[in-house]
Amino acid sequence: MLKNPPNDSVETRWVNSLFGLYMTIDMDSALYYGERAKELAETTGDSVLMASNILNFGGYYWYQSDFTKAMGCYVKAAAIFDKLGSETDMADAQLNIAILHLILGQTKKAKPIFQEVISVYEEHNYYTGLANAYNTLGVVYDEEINYDSAIYCFENCVKAGKNSKMLVHESWGYSGLGEIYKKQGRYDKSREYQMESLKLEEQIGNTAGVLQSYILMGSLEKQLGNLEAAENYLKKAAAMPELEADFLSQRNLYQEMVQLYETTGEVSKAYQSYRKHVAAVDSIKNSEDLAVINELNEKYESEKKANEIITLQKESELNRLILDKERNQKWLFGGASILFLILSVAMIFGYFQLKKSKNQIDKQNQLVTKINKALNRSQDELLAANKTKDKFFALVAHDLRGPVTSMQGIGRMLSFYRKKGDEHRINQLIEQVDQSSASVNHLLDNLLQWALSQTNGLNFQPEVFETKGLVEECMTIFTEGMKAKEITITVEQEADLMVEADYNMISTVLRNLLSNALKFSPIGGVIQLSVSEREDCAEITVTDSGQGMPEETIRKIQGNEPVESTRGTQDEKGTGLGLVLCREFIRLHGQELSISSSDRGTSISFQLQLAHQMA
Repeated sequence: MLKNPPNDSVETRWVNSLFGLYMTIDMDSALYYGERAKELAETTGDSVLMASNILNFGGYYWYQSDFTKAMGCYVKAAAIFDKLGSETDMADAQLNIAILHLILGQTKKAKPIFQEVISVYEEHNYYTGLANAYNTLGVVYDEEINYDSAIYCFENCVKAGKNSKMLVHESWGYSGLGEIYKKQGRYDKSREYQMESLKLEEQIGNTAGVLQSYILMGSLEKQLGNLEAAENYLKKAAAMPELEADFLSQRNLYQEMVQLYETTGEVSKAYQSYRKHVAAVDSIKNSEDLAVINELNEKYESEKKANEIITLQKESELNRLILDKERNQKWLFGGASILFLILSVAMIFGYFQLKKSKNQIDKQNQLVTKINKALNRSQDELLAANKTKDKFFALVAHDLRGPVTSMQGIGRMLSFYRKKGDEHRINQLIEQVDQSSASVNHLLDNLLQWALSQTNGLNFQPEVFETKGLVEECMTIFTEGMKAKEITITVEQEADLMVEADYNMISTVLRNLLSNALKFSPIGGVIQLSVSEREDCAEITVTDSGQGMPEETIRKIQGNEPVESTRGTQDEKGTGLGLVLCREFIRLHGQELSISSSDRGTSISFQLQLAHQMA
């Protein structure tokens, strides 16, 4: 059709449609058509087409997980549609803004927008928009455990879907109702609605929806004790090609399969499903980490360019001042030579001119001095930033080299032993790959957290929480590692204390301390974790039974120096950043990391303010 479009406006609409369609297929092609649609819209000067293109670009950035740019596009598109008086188009843009607020954890901002959008859609009988809005709002109420409101929203989603003749919208509503009734224990109604959703997804050929329905039906049948039916649904999901690139669905599916095979006692299948579940979780986390790394690199390059521009501007200002000074001096001496013929007048005139010029030069010299100081200060800051960056990348190179090199070697060995058919050795090598991957993953997690803390990219968000839940969550992570090294861990808690702190930061601190304790404790060792009340603070202490920590290492941790990584009792590879990261996070809470060590082990503790003391 694009080979012979009837006019520019129609061509722009067609190209813009291709822009939206390609987003689910090929992002490079999508960007090509998006830029082409933008040029055509600007050429025609059609405001509606421009706004539609901007709206589509919001979706493009959304797919790229660049939510800041996506939000900017939606706000801009909403403003244009508002000026044009296109209420439903403006509501579409606002709906996307509300959903972005939900993704960013800003539910309070999102709900009023949903109410406005639904009101506009109902006024214009725009059922497609109503289905989208009610479905998303139903998910919000579901997460808030407000099941009555969630049921109301999903029922309205089904009604809107029937009015719009869009079966996919009906399917959304039925699936949502099925999940709510399952959580309420009303399993017959849950199965009825989930089956209705699956039937519609199969009817319209929505393979992504069918995949989700299989997983949900498998979970429901498992919960009802119909294990054979549950396995059939989950196997159907596992066999779908769409699963390969959908890491979230992989995670949910294999988690259900682990629970199913644990119930049936099929240990081997449960273990295989568990490994696939872990791989999916790692893939999700690696994708998130890669996005954060790219964001950090872009931020560093932007700041670097900004500093270079400021430096050039200051150099230009300094050169201008010097030229002005030379020009004034030439003018002064030339004037004095001419006025020398009239000595009496020249002496008086020259005196005042000299005084005036001197004052001007003094002011300019003061300005030059001030600029020089600012330049020196800026240079020092740049040198310090570069020094930190160099240390950071040196640390990355050093700590990544080991596990990455190990995996490269293992890859060649796997190929060799596969040809020989040595299954036992292959299994051993797979375990080594697992260990190396875990080491790299732990390293990247700590490096990213540290980098964010150094670039002020990490927000300090204190909240009130119980120490018991924090301890239980962190302990669960290290259960398998404790069993593998036959290590006993004792937990002592005087009471379930309420503290006010940044939960994610403190969770990272406790996980690093437990990881180090596990790493440096010998086989059969003991780790002690205690939570006690000290005046107006809760004190958390982790003590291992290892060989102790050198005084030089303690000095570096408590100072501002990088710490070299150290291998554990079973040659576990460390990152050298864990305790440095702990120190930074605890300092953000106004406290210090306390370390005491001997040849019988190391004890590390920190304090958090009790919640009732923070009023």
